[in-house]
Amino acid sequence: MTLEKTLRWIVLGGIFMLPFIPFIVANSLFFPFITGKNFTFRIVVEVITAAWLALALVHPAYRPRREWLFGAFAVFVLIIAAADLFGAYPFKSFWSNFERMDGWVTLAHLFAYFVVASTTLSCEKLWRRLFQVSLSASVLVGGHALLQLFGVASLNPGFSSTARLDASFGNPIYLAAYMLFHVFIAALLIADLYKDKSRNTYGWTLAYGSVLAFDMLILFLTGTRGAMLGLTGGILLAVFLFALRSGAEPKIRKIAIAIIALIVLFAGSIYVVRDQEWVRNAPILGRLATISISEQTAQARMMNWGIAWQGVKERPLLGWGQENFAIVFNKYYNPNMYTQEQWFDRVHNIIFDWLIAGGFLGLFAYLALFIISLWYIWRRIEVFSPIEQSILTGLLAAYFFHNLFVFDNIVSYILFVTILAFIAFRANEAGQATPLLPKLSFPSGALPIVAVATVIGLWGAAWYVNADALATNKALIRAISPQQEGLQKNFEYFEEALSRKSLGLQETREQLIQVTGQQLARNENVPLDIKQKFLQRAADEMSQQAKDSPLDPRFPLFLGSLLNIYGFYNEAAPVLAKASELAPKKQTILYEMGTNAFARGDINAGVAAFKEAHEAAPEFTEPRILYAAALIQAKKFTEADTVLAPIVESGVAADPRIAAAYIAAGRKIDRIVPIWEARVRVMPNDVEARFLLAGAYGELRNITKAREHLDAAVAIDPSVKARAEQLMNEIRGVR
Repeated sequence: MTLEKTLRWIVLGGIFMLPFIPFIVANSLFFPFITGKNFTFRIVVEVITAAWLALALVHPAYRPRREWLFGAFAVFVLIIAAADLFGAYPFKSFWSNFERMDGWVTLAHLFAYFVVASTTLSCEKLWRRLFQVSLSASVLVGGHALLQLFGVASLNPGFSSTARLDASFGNPIYLAAYMLFHVFIAALLIADLYKDKSRNTYGWTLAYGSVLAFDMLILFLTGTRGAMLGLTGGILLAVFLFALRSGAEPKIRKIAIAIIALIVLFAGSIYVVRDQEWVRNAPILGRLATISISEQTAQARMMNWGIAWQGVKERPLLGWGQENFAIVFNKYYNPNMYTQEQWFDRVHNIIFDWLIAGGFLGLFAYLALFIISLWYIWRRIEVFSPIEQSILTGLLAAYFFHNLFVFDNIVSYILFVTILAFIAFRANEAGQATPLLPKLSFPSGALPIVAVATVIGLWGAAWYVNADALATNKALIRAISPQQEGLQKNFEYFEEALSRKSLGLQETREQLIQVTGQQLARNENVPLDIKQKFLQRAADEMSQQAKDSPLDPRFPLFLGSLLNIYGFYNEAAPVLAKASELAPKKQTILYEMGTNAFARGDINAGVAAFKEAHEAAPEFTEPRILYAAALIQAKKFTEADTVLAPIVESGVAADPRIAAAYIAAGRKIDRIVPIWEARVRVMPNDVEARFLLAGAYGELRNITKAREHLDAAVAIDPSVKARAEQLMNEIRGVR
């Protein structure tokens, strides 16, 4: 009995540790906001699963019940396993990477957590305590976010606006999802108070209500529009459903109608004043006011969905496997996404993300979790009270809507699975579902032997899943950090990380190629033998990565770029051609091909590559500038004039690359001047443009115009007077 209690306490202790995972930021690891939380979750789940398994093998009461939600979750995990196995890159689908730590390994851990929580949290009191602990943790997380708002705690890199809080999540979107769940968890706890009329409800109602309002405030301060809309819609739905189920209580109906009216009035007011300056200048209101399908982020989302649909049509049944949207994104890349992120690995839509990961089978299995949950919630009033039915339905709706525009992280996964486990627990208790294999058990006396066996199994599983991955992560951090022993030590750490061939292998290879190409190539202080050692290993590893994931153009592009940097242009050409074959519309690949062609002396091929990049989406300035520069280098000046003509009068054509191209093409200064004159007409206070024009006029021996622009520059910024006099003296010397 003592051993059984010990094992049970291990399980419960692990479950009650999970609400504190959001606080973990492992600064010593690569992607500290992601990896620390995920490794902790995996290890905790492995421990509690081993303890639970020992109990379940001896006592049928701990086993999952024969019920639909357990079955649907199991089928979902199996379908995704098949999708990953037959997908585009099974290794990554299974392990994921350090940036996301998703993949099938995480899904399997989530399923294990669902089974353990739904069977071990066997009474209402335990669930109430778990929700209370989680809600308390949310207050601390929110407190951290407020410290960021007031400048006491720093915001995390990448989100500089003090209105977009992220606490210890590293991303405002993740914090928003976390608070979204806890707003509804607080509402569930309030609803729970009024089940027992004898309980003192005032103090607890005030406490829960305060936390609900606080968490809602933090959610809005994240500036995450999908979460804000999801919360608003979820509350409206919950209130509406509760009003419908409240029967003959007119007071309840009036309160519900008042809440709905207030929300609608607030939303309508924001819409009416959306163009007012004070709204635009308020960070949160400004984000709400700019919600529109024509807004840049919304446009990018919709283009991403269109790309995903092309991938779904190609592999409709089981999809591409988890973590493989990047392949689809590149293959069907829309050139109009040029100004957006170039390497999307998520669709930012839960429906399309699961369609890509598991095809229609995977999506239907995922949606079944929601459908069965709603069926359990609404099928019998004795399972959930009317207010609980409304709150849980609002929660599921809000969470699903939020995920139509973003994607999950480990904390939102944990909270979602916790809610599923709670629903399964309630349904099991009400339906008296029987455990799996009730007559097949080890005798009670065998519990010590079973416990030892599960511990051994745990150690093996945990070592396989975590040990090499953690070692790789730490070695990678050391590899990209300055080492007192010098670059040879960095190289040894890269070797160590690569040798394990575990989670993070792709990222290690990419970091190696970045260090080799960006930090070492043009650093004259690095010995030649070190450069050669890094170059050889980086090229070998990226070649292998391209073989491991043959459908992804990212890797031949990286390899080709590295070879270009080190001057191996002939070797780079076929590699870049392969990248372009895998992503024929991607401008960044065409640029690299064009640069390579010019370096090899194939001027026509270089111009053709830049032309293709420009014509793929001619409305963008950058491709136009680069194409014009290529034409100038090829001394096709008339064609260059035609390409630049639409952007000359706006001053945009006055780009340093255009000037450099004209100088390289025979110092065509006379062609530079009109472009920069247009620039100063539009932007007369552009000091650098004035200096460039002064230099150009000086070379053309027009001293008067040179002096005119230098005088204008000094008038704009007196601090450049000495620089202007120096240039003027040089010009006079030329004459």
